[in-house]
Amino acid sequence: MHSLNRLSSETSPYLLQHATNPVNWFAWGDEAFETAKRENKLMLISVGYSSCHWCHVMEREVFSNQQVAEFMNDHYVCVKVDREERPDVDQIYMNAVQIITRSGGWPLNCFTTPEGKPVFGGTYFPKESWMDVLKGLNETWQNEPERVIEVAEELTQGVRQTQIVSKQNEEGKISVRNLKEYVENWTRYFDSRFGAHKGAPKFPMPGSLSFLLQYAKFFADEKIFDHLKLTLGKIVQGGIYDHIGGGFFRYSVDERWDVPHFEKMLYDNVQLIGLYSSAYEHYKNDYYKNAVYQTIEFLRRELRSPEGGFYSAIDADSEGEEGKFYTWSKGEIENILGGNAEIFSVAYGISAAGNHLGKNVIQVAASARETACVFALSEQDVVKSLDDSRAKLFNARAVRPRPVTDDKIILSWNALAVTSLVKAYQVFNEPSFLNDAVSCIQFIENKLFTTDGTLNRIHCKGKTSVPGFLDDYAFLIQSYIALYQTTFNEIYIEKAHSLTQKTIDNFYCSSTGMFYYSKSEHDNLITRKMEITDGVIPSSTAVMAENLLVLSVYFRDSKLHEMASQMLANMRNELVKGGPYVFKWAEVYMKLFAEPIEVLTSGQNAAAIQQEIASGSNFPFLVPAVYSNETKLPIAEYPVNDGEIKLCFRQACQKPSKDVSEVISFINEQGVNG
Repeated sequence: MHSLNRLSSETSPYLLQHATNPVNWFAWGDEAFETAKRENKLMLISVGYSSCHWCHVMEREVFSNQQVAEFMNDHYVCVKVDREERPDVDQIYMNAVQIITRSGGWPLNCFTTPEGKPVFGGTYFPKESWMDVLKGLNETWQNEPERVIEVAEELTQGVRQTQIVSKQNEEGKISVRNLKEYVENWTRYFDSRFGAHKGAPKFPMPGSLSFLLQYAKFFADEKIFDHLKLTLGKIVQGGIYDHIGGGFFRYSVDERWDVPHFEKMLYDNVQLIGLYSSAYEHYKNDYYKNAVYQTIEFLRRELRSPEGGFYSAIDADSEGEEGKFYTWSKGEIENILGGNAEIFSVAYGISAAGNHLGKNVIQVAASARETACVFALSEQDVVKSLDDSRAKLFNARAVRPRPVTDDKIILSWNALAVTSLVKAYQVFNEPSFLNDAVSCIQFIENKLFTTDGTLNRIHCKGKTSVPGFLDDYAFLIQSYIALYQTTFNEIYIEKAHSLTQKTIDNFYCSSTGMFYYSKSEHDNLITRKMEITDGVIPSSTAVMAENLLVLSVYFRDSKLHEMASQMLANMRNELVKGGPYVFKWAEVYMKLFAEPIEVLTSGQNAAAIQQEIASGSNFPFLVPAVYSNETKLPIAEYPVNDGEIKLCFRQACQKPSKDVSEVISFINEQGVNG
């Protein structure tokens, strides 16, 4: 065991995984940069995260090697970065490595000048290749430093020009035709056999599926509905879903959703809770409902902190082997389940050969009805047998050595959890889901707000750190809006409005009409970037545009509407070019041209009426509000009689109605005509 290095004083589980390396690691900060400048050494910026399999491999094979470490310590200033703590640093050096190699991933290793300007980089390196890089780059730095500096300047310019959007003429509005063409072009990538996109690996991409569901509802597009049904079914019945303990794994390594990469991430799971809740509203599929309930139970059991926030991830590896905690041999299944093993094996595809390195990743192979036919049993008997078997396997699994949990609590991911838990409450009317959401928002307010009302990003091991990024602000505003639209407690929408002003003050770029991802106060960055494209997590800039659009209606604030419209105008060409990585922008465009339908109610049953309208409507931009004598919301300034529903749409209000079905019909007619 090596003595501890500087990282031993950090809280990040990823940094602590490197605290016993013989490498003289620095955490990101002034000390590292000052040392590099003083000693005139190149820097290594090495980025990863705690549940990253290949990060573990490189840590064991390379960074734990004494000979390698000695060379690194002698010739480089080496910095370890947790990408979940510092996504701004990750974004910059990922851009650089993508320019250099045309690909990216983690671990991310980027060599830079003492000022942090990128020179060379890549992802995973075996030991021999790593030593070649270290020696060759150091030799060039010692003998031809001007050549290295020239490359660094070129790369830095390249990085500064990516993910930056210029101001466009706001007249360049998107049309219904543009949006339909965007989705039609997207369908060329659909996998008609296994859902999602063609090829492997396969990521669930909950945000893009959520957009497609809204689109299909608005335009009554059966082709999209069919694709979603296929995709959602394959995911929730495949090996990417944990049928024993609930929750979704990170992605499938194959195109069939059979074998996952076994890490479990908070941001995946909470977004999939929201997606499957929304999907249940339309399809009424019990697999979807079960996945929502089981995944929320998984969050409570394995990721919720005692104070109400949610931890960020569970590792893929245990006992040095990926997926060992989650996979089973046929012999293990038979020993644990006894007489029920055969029924379970048919239902979940258990075989002696297995489907992953001689073991079985559990997945649905036959429905309860199909299994009942095989064994000439009633469907109820099979369901009971399978329930009992899953419980026995869960208990058996619980005594295995567990994968490590990353106990960082990340604001933006927790805000996503709030929004999705609220959605699950809206759909299933389960009070505990709303309680979980409120508990989480209280944690955020207690631990991650500063005294001046700005945000911190990370709470870990009792310490709060890292000033918030745009996603922390945007997703928290979004969650406050969701809480208002469910509880109609005006304090939530007021907090959303107040935090929006803080966001504008700290992140808005008036020359482009967009938002930067980081505040200017973030240290040692070679540039400020924008987060434009959508990934597994939607673009924080697009979410901010949506927030501005929604809040402009509640507060009758034309400036917020103009800001959102400008952002969308700036992104018009990106949408017209198409592709699946601007789906959140497409969703906000859909709201913009649909225009809001304001839904006002009043009285004791106002919230229940609002939920009934929301769940029965296909329109993408409902703005619900509840009138009371105490209301301070500009949208609800005019009285509404108890039990009545007033709709306002395109600068005209409809005659108030007490008939919910009549109101839903009116709303859905606007959707069909959209």
